[in-house]
Amino acid sequence: MATRIRKSKLDIPLLGTTIGLTLFGLVAVWATSIPDAMLWFGGDAALHFVLSQTQWLLIGILVAAAVFAIGYRNLTRLVPALAVAVLLLLIAVFVVGKSDYGSYRRLEIFGLSIQPSEIAKPVLILYLACWLSSKRDKLNDIDAALIPFLILVGIYLALILLQPNLSTAIILAAVSVTMLYLAGAATRQVLTVIGGGGVLTVIIAMLIPYQRARILGLFGGNSSAATQSQFVETLTRSAGMFGHGIDALQAQAQLVRGAHMDFVFAFVTYGFGVFTALLLLAAFLFFGYRATRIAQHAQSETGMLAAAGIGVWILLQALVHIGVNVGVLPITGLTLPFVSYGGTSLVACLMGTAILLSISSDTQRKETKTSAAYLYGGEEPAATCIQR
Repeated sequence: MATRIRKSKLDIPLLGTTIGLTLFGLVAVWATSIPDAMLWFGGDAALHFVLSQTQWLLIGILVAAAVFAIGYRNLTRLVPALAVAVLLLLIAVFVVGKSDYGSYRRLEIFGLSIQPSEIAKPVLILYLACWLSSKRDKLNDIDAALIPFLILVGIYLALILLQPNLSTAIILAAVSVTMLYLAGAATRQVLTVIGGGGVLTVIIAMLIPYQRARILGLFGGNSSAATQSQFVETLTRSAGMFGHGIDALQAQAQLVRGAHMDFVFAFVTYGFGVFTALLLLAAFLFFGYRATRIAQHAQSETGMLAAAGIGVWILLQALVHIGVNVGVLPITGLTLPFVSYGGTSLVACLMGTAILLSISSDTQRKETKTSAAYLYGGEEPAATCIQR
């Protein structure tokens, strides 16, 4: 029987980065949300959004702790059921969901506002990781792997696009294609999927009026999208190295709705300065780096794909949000992971981090057992993915 040489431990750099981003997020939500809270809920509810985000943080911690305790290997046994549950929630949005400005994206469950498209991100990534690893010998077979992959991902993306929520669909599509490539699919097939998906995305964006306005607004004009894009770009450009302070930030936040959500990076930059903005960017790049390291050292293909998928999701979403807020990308409505106001988004990001920590912990545990088995003449069995 193998004897452990050392105890497995958490990826402290990743955990510390996540804690830092989340705590800074509470500060950012507090600083940017007060004008909207007072407008929508009255002067006595100035802290409405930050208190709500704190509540969701506690829920997220519980969910993340449960995910880590279960472990990603055991979670793969549950992920098919979770994938079906998320699919049903995405369908339920159109039946009993709440409409916001013509979009159906959230459900009210036990008094909590939930966006199934956010929950879909970690669940679909983990499901794809297991599914792709089970198809690793057939990935270049169009009928056996590529077409089922497109159907599987396409169902989720179609439901999200119908809300409509193009930006989230693009993030999930990019993550899915990246995982397909890392799983071993032929470059030609991956490029074909990217090309076809790119053309389809442009067509859909041009057919949806508000998406078309957002894209055209990037190039100027008098539309609300153009005005918002120019406004947030001006905020970031005029921030200075150390910003203008919280009072000036809140004065600007009175001029646009949703400063604590879609435009939090621009307002944080304006209030706290370019130096803080660069620290935020560095934190997300470091998160991506840690996810890459975890993927490289994962003991199973499922773990590798899941870690890579989560890293791409968090980093890509952060970069798109920042790109919007500095005026180089059209307005999307994507939150800044861990930082923007949005309860389901925060819970989903914490769940993704917990999966990464589980994969990292599993890797260290396996390395320890393998070292002990080598010392005492034993052999550690290879990690395998559950076949689905």
